[in-house]
Amino acid sequence: MPENRILYLDAYDSFSNNIITLLKDSLAVTVEIIKIDDPRFVLNDDAFQNCLSRYDAVVAGPGPGHPANPNNVGLIGKLWSLPDDCNLPVLGICLGFQSFALAFGAKIERLKEPRHGLVRRLTHCDRDIFSGIGELNATHYHSLHVRLDHDIEHHREARLWEPSRTCKQLVPLAWDVSDDANGAILVGARHCHKPYWGVQYHPESICSSGGADIFKKWWHEARRWNAGRMRTSVVPAALKTFETQPEKTIARASQREPSIVHWRKVLCHKALDVPDLVNYLRDQGDRSEPTLLESGLQDDKPVNPETGRFTIIGLPRTGALQILWSVKDQLLVIEEGGKRSAGRMTVLLKCRSGVNISYEAGLETIDVLPAEVGSARPDVWFLLVERSIIIDHVAQEVYVQTIRDNDQTWLNDTKKLLQAPANHPLANRSMLDPDSAGHHVVAGPTQTEYCAKVRACQEQLRAGESYELCLTDQSLVYNPTHPWTLYQRLRKANPAPFGAYLHFATSHTHSGMKLDVIGSSPERFISWSRSGKCQFRPIKGTVKKTPGMTREEAEALLSSEKERAENLMIVDLIRHDLNGVKRVRNVRVPQLMQVEEYTTLYQLVSVIEGDLHPSTPLTAALANSLPPGSITGAPKKRSCELLRAIEGLGEARGLYSGVLGYLDVGGGGDFSVVIRSAFRWGDEGDWRVGAGGAVTALSGEVAEWEEMLGKRQSLVDVLLGSP
Repeated sequence: MPENRILYLDAYDSFSNNIITLLKDSLAVTVEIIKIDDPRFVLNDDAFQNCLSRYDAVVAGPGPGHPANPNNVGLIGKLWSLPDDCNLPVLGICLGFQSFALAFGAKIERLKEPRHGLVRRLTHCDRDIFSGIGELNATHYHSLHVRLDHDIEHHREARLWEPSRTCKQLVPLAWDVSDDANGAILVGARHCHKPYWGVQYHPESICSSGGADIFKKWWHEARRWNAGRMRTSVVPAALKTFETQPEKTIARASQREPSIVHWRKVLCHKALDVPDLVNYLRDQGDRSEPTLLESGLQDDKPVNPETGRFTIIGLPRTGALQILWSVKDQLLVIEEGGKRSAGRMTVLLKCRSGVNISYEAGLETIDVLPAEVGSARPDVWFLLVERSIIIDHVAQEVYVQTIRDNDQTWLNDTKKLLQAPANHPLANRSMLDPDSAGHHVVAGPTQTEYCAKVRACQEQLRAGESYELCLTDQSLVYNPTHPWTLYQRLRKANPAPFGAYLHFATSHTHSGMKLDVIGSSPERFISWSRSGKCQFRPIKGTVKKTPGMTREEAEALLSSEKERAENLMIVDLIRHDLNGVKRVRNVRVPQLMQVEEYTTLYQLVSVIEGDLHPSTPLTAALANSLPPGSITGAPKKRSCELLRAIEGLGEARGLYSGVLGYLDVGGGGDFSVVIRSAFRWGDEGDWRVGAGGAVTALSGEVAEWEEMLGKRQSLVDVLLGSP
């Protein structure tokens, strides 16, 4: 029996992989993908028509922009004028639907109020692709809509399902009549005799109902049309796939044999105080600063037991392996034992180490140019950590481990140290280095500037260029106090599941090759287990803990349509990223938009999970998901391009809104989003503090300004020495 094949035309949307996955799961078909600007076909109609002959149907996907702009629709625009003998069934979704309707006489206009991440109940005809669907809730991501000049648009329900006088070839199939501001909105239609259908919503969204049924009904109609024309796809015997997008891969920068982990479990006389232990290790070490990935505690319990269970104290040796890569000059530097090698290459890296990855390194994976920067600082920084101490705050257990050979003496000595009685030198060692005078804010955004950027974002949203833009800005704070002292203050002021104290430096010290980080991030970007289970935990939706703010009040505020829309868009985006990983299985959302409480904020959090096939590199999900969707917006690529211009920082975001974490030698890993954090390069005296928020069509500019201030406040207070 011949294989059923669907061609998906990808308009660079951040939900495409969800559509493709739903098509495969619902229809048991092969779905192959080409971009709308594929150079083989854009200027060669014969080649495109020959390509189409290999498929049974086409799905013209959603994407940013206006359907009248050829650059936005590309090959989708060619579908509507195919010769009769080349015609095949097409389903247009959002931009694809708008292009279809525009080609047959409809107008495309801006909505009075854009609809991004909003869920609405539809009114449909209960026939054709909506036959037997029943009650249907649909997630909308659009700023433009199709106008037929139909009676229903003037609130007359007569002839609801008949073509209008000006668009006689377009048959309405579904409307949304729930929106008083925008009036009736056409959300489903078909051509009166050609095999073209379209919908103005996202059937694949986690909050849409009946998506699989819609695809099944369309596929039934498509196959019936093909049968009536006796049309079958023609697949050359030598052609196995028509996939044009190479998979993102991760090159190994370290080809060492897998390491053996030696470890000891420690029974402690009392709960370990992390600063006590780090202070002792700083005194006793070999001049290398410990690295700390800390799960914060409140009342001796983890702030979040699921994401904040473990604290990792890394003890890198002097001259440890380090791998650095710069986006600006594509320079890869490998340093170990005082020896340094360098070369130019485009690569993402894999290594057994602690890792910093900047926002700009993430942009590289989606082909977006970074901001112009003054110096080529590292955008990826790996540090090999061979010795570590792991504290399990839930089980109240401690492990000492090493991957060095013949390191039994260190294991035994460290175990004895941690088992020492209360009068041991570890007791009550917490100390703060003397504070240095002169700390002050050097630069930061003004309310006028920031609000103007919010308005600029919203203009792009209304034009249909994006659904959500995560606007950020940076403040510079001067404080010469030792970073460890500042981190100790931060962990008390704002304990978080992903606290971080990092000092990276190369032996060949020169401009930009030292980096200090202090952080109290609440947000997991991605974790994966050695068995291949991946988890994302995006945060979108924030309420500051002001005096008198209760959890109940915060939940009421975070249940607003605006807050839920912000979160939903990122959930669908992350599902897309994860569905794009080769051979991922069972992408799911076990937690959707639930309120979590932290020290200074209430946050709306969702959880997205999936399982990687054993043949897929575990780091593939990391590479495929950068930069984090919670700090870009959706669609990711177009949003990042817009933000580059709107933010206008003149230089890179840098580590802020990048990721940091670890890869373990057994194949697992855990990375947080670098928010609620400050970083400082060795050639600068100023700490950089980034903050921002998701701007949607429903945002208020003053509220966005206040949200940004609330997010940066704990860091600025610590750096300014405020109580």
